[in-house]
Amino acid sequence: MRSLFNTLILSICLGLFVFSAIYFWQKHRIDEHHEHLTTFEWFCEEFEVTPEQRKKIEALHTAYFPECEDHCIHYADTKETLAHIIEDPDLDQAPEHVDAARSLAELEKEADKEFIDFVYSVAAEMSPESSERYLTRMKGWLDQSTKIAKD
Repeated sequence: MRSLFNTLILSICLGLFVFSAIYFWQKHRIDEHHEHLTTFEWFCEEFEVTPEQRKKIEALHTAYFPECEDHCIHYADTKETLAHIIEDPDLDQAPEHVDAARSLAELEKEADKEFIDFVYSVAAEMSPESSERYLTRMKGWLDQSTKIAKD
């Protein structure tokens, strides 16, 4: 009985060791495969983007990111202004406070609308299967952006 117990424990330990070794070896191979890829190259590989589609999607990215950066800068400035106004109790509900809060909300809506348009324009350049998978992946962001854009 004692021999059976020792054999069982040894088998379990050996099984765990082999499983762990194979798991980490495979994980390393997968990580190694992707470590040389840029984010855009990964995107193209993941969604099976053809060279022709890649050129169109890359052009969309190139056109979108300067707009996105401008929105981010303007948003950060407006948020900082609002934070300074909030720190001063005398400015609570002052026209400056109301204007900064309204401006921040408008910037969020505008940025979200542009993001939604961008995502759908990228999806339109893909094959139907890849487009559906891409939109499914982006669903969380799209739902959140759509909710904000509608408010």
